[in-house]
Amino acid sequence: MRCKQLSIVIFLFILSSICNLYSQTNQDTVLLKQLLVKIEEIHQVKFSYSDEVIHEKKVDEISLELPLEELLKVLAQQTNLLFKQTTNRYILILEKNTTSNKYVCGFVTDKYSKQRIEGASVYIKEKSIGTITDKEGYFELRGAKKNDVLSITYSGYTTIREVVDSLSIPCKTYEIEEHSSKLDEVLITSYLVNGITKNKDGSIAIKPQQREILPGLTEPDVLQSIQLLPGVLSPNETSSGLHIRGGTPDQNLVLFDGIRVYNPAHFFGMISAFNPYIIEEVNVLSEGVGAQYGNHVSGVIDIRTKSKVADKTSASVGSNLTHADAFLEMPLGKKASILISGRRSLSDIFETSTFQSLAKKVFQNTIIDQNEKNDVNQVFDKNNNFYFLDFNTKLIVDVSEKDQLMMHQLFVSNKLDYRFGLSDGTFLQNDKLNVENFGLGANWTRKWNANVSQETSLYFSDYELDYNFIGEQTVDPVFTQSSIKKNSIKEFNFKTGINTNLNKYNQLGFGFELINNDVSYNLGRTYSFSPDSDYEIEEASSSTIYALYGNYNYEKEDKVNINIGLRNTYFSLENTFFVEPRLYTQVKLFPSLWVNFSYEKKQQNISQLIEFSTNDFGLENYVWSLSNKNEIPILNSDQVSGGFVFKKNSWMLDVNTFYKTIDGLTSLGKGIATNANITANGSSVSKGINVLLKKQFTNYTSWISYSFGDTTFEFPQTNDGKPFSGSNDITHRFRWSNSYKIGNFDFSLGWVYRTGIPFTEVVETNNNGTQQFSFGDVNARRLDSYQRLDFSSTYKFNISRDKKWKAKLGVSFLNITDRSNTLQRNFFLTRDQDSNIIIGTTDTVSLGFTPNVMFRVIYN
Repeated sequence: MRCKQLSIVIFLFILSSICNLYSQTNQDTVLLKQLLVKIEEIHQVKFSYSDEVIHEKKVDEISLELPLEELLKVLAQQTNLLFKQTTNRYILILEKNTTSNKYVCGFVTDKYSKQRIEGASVYIKEKSIGTITDKEGYFELRGAKKNDVLSITYSGYTTIREVVDSLSIPCKTYEIEEHSSKLDEVLITSYLVNGITKNKDGSIAIKPQQREILPGLTEPDVLQSIQLLPGVLSPNETSSGLHIRGGTPDQNLVLFDGIRVYNPAHFFGMISAFNPYIIEEVNVLSEGVGAQYGNHVSGVIDIRTKSKVADKTSASVGSNLTHADAFLEMPLGKKASILISGRRSLSDIFETSTFQSLAKKVFQNTIIDQNEKNDVNQVFDKNNNFYFLDFNTKLIVDVSEKDQLMMHQLFVSNKLDYRFGLSDGTFLQNDKLNVENFGLGANWTRKWNANVSQETSLYFSDYELDYNFIGEQTVDPVFTQSSIKKNSIKEFNFKTGINTNLNKYNQLGFGFELINNDVSYNLGRTYSFSPDSDYEIEEASSSTIYALYGNYNYEKEDKVNINIGLRNTYFSLENTFFVEPRLYTQVKLFPSLWVNFSYEKKQQNISQLIEFSTNDFGLENYVWSLSNKNEIPILNSDQVSGGFVFKKNSWMLDVNTFYKTIDGLTSLGKGIATNANITANGSSVSKGINVLLKKQFTNYTSWISYSFGDTTFEFPQTNDGKPFSGSNDITHRFRWSNSYKIGNFDFSLGWVYRTGIPFTEVVETNNNGTQQFSFGDVNARRLDSYQRLDFSSTYKFNISRDKKWKAKLGVSFLNITDRSNTLQRNFFLTRDQDSNIIIGTTDTVSLGFTPNVMFRVIYN
């Protein structure tokens, strides 16, 4: 009996022990791979491993709030794996094995940019060994043998696998290619420098956050970057004065998150109105423009800010010698984020040498410049209060897996308050100028299924120009005078489009767009000493545009790309209907050669006119006006272009020719008419060729661009009806640019040469003793050639050990040689010391030597 009892006790003890052991070995476990994903999110690290190493491995549930170092120790104990932290961010997971003195080494670089890649995973899957490249893109992998298969992976790039053919030195260079849906649209990944690409549809994409340094630019200014593209000119050295293939700036369509912007610059054109640090991508289209873009006859500049919900907070603040800026991007939960940014000039706080150089160029030949040249022995009271600012907000919400909503706002403002007079108050003049552009928009994107998506947008844009002048004198002769200039555009736009993937190679899109414009201007002057000369001109009109458009695209890899578009537009004010066909096609003839051809027809019913009657101040002398059936017709353009692209290894050659006609030009808008009350209508023909040749080395890039252009105007009432050169026609432009990278330093040097623009000379004749003055042939003479040498350099460095806080320091020098280039020449009649009438000349000259320094801090 006792033995039986003892046996039962022993059995129960053994059973209890087994149960206890079983319960211990069956506590909560989790797949190592799943746990690594959570650790990456919480501790902001990246694990690199071969799937064979961690395949089906499980670990006990552990607290993820432990310090990273403790977590890695626990995981190493439980898995018997080696966790090697190669950088603050990257952690390599290896099996514990014996090391070998023999190793394979190499450098991993981007296939197109040749830039070395840090953090790429290099491993041999069969042996479960691997490593990660350092900041120079270098790696060493021990335990490898000849004929092993080496795999190299990096996020966003296509994995490559190569057989190891040599060990140790010399080290081989391995090139990997970026892989994403966006890359499928790209023909040339690094067009000028990294961050600038050429797409298969002929457009140029600029990504400011990825764009490398360019000559004279330490910051990724959008409009200034565009000027370095072949076929884009700025004859007056401004950011906003972009002439694309013979067109004028007002003929371009400038969009910011889908909102049309009528004042895209600060400081009277010298600085872009868009904060480049919040911009994700800029698309520049000069040929074969899609049918979704309307109401323009020249180029399209489509600017887009960030479009994905932020998963972490990032911020940046910086300043140069003209303005300061800051932005904050912050997640609002998992499905929403907000972006806020602002910039403001420093000129009304203190004037730097950079601002003074820009101001000297901007204010020359204006009333401000004239007053500065007054007799220094007289005592004057002077005050020039000028500043600019811009402010942007954007809310992004992932409403569902298929729906995204974005709401955005922009505000651009330039204010000038200039006072000049005698300190005793007997004479005073006051000029106030305010130019603003406000926009509010929303965008909804819906993915109906894997093949059908819809994008709907609406916006309101409000452009206001308000100039007031008051002058008074309180001593004999007593008088007062005043003038006003107001220009307003209120625009509402609704647009919706559906895109469908018919199959692998064919896509079809169609949509509807409604644009309503209310445009007005008010010009007036009063004279107390001559009331009969008082006048006031008011013009107000409204127009609604209805458009149906469709696009068809056939694309087969990089061999064939065909875009066919058709836009049907009705203009209510003119009661006219237009059909606008569009075509762009590109074919790969040989492994390294693509040829392209495009045709497009476009219309535009809003443009700028030169305003002569109140231009005494000398700034903002243009007013926007809608076309009408009488003096200002709708602009019509036709453009044909063709060319080829050759790229092989590190060489690239892009050649393109174009022929463009524009009908419906108004002479008042081109500075031809000498009488403000006379307008004439005519046409223009622009033709040219653009060539870009680039050679890329490991850390050095050099490119040469050449543009030949010929733009002629023809007005029946001008120049005896004979064609003449356009006022901004530049026959030849040659640019040589170089960029070099060493460590964290970037350097860029560029030289540009171009022929001078044409001008109309005033001729003095003597007819039977009578002195007469008359204009010669229109634009028959040319100014001297233009040359400029620019340099820039930047240095990037980390502020914190975890690399979340970074900084960038830059310096630039515009016009290093301080060459004085004449940009424009005008004539006027005056009298010499003997009261004889003579011809006077007013030249507008370029920027002199202009240094600038920038510094910014980035958190991400």
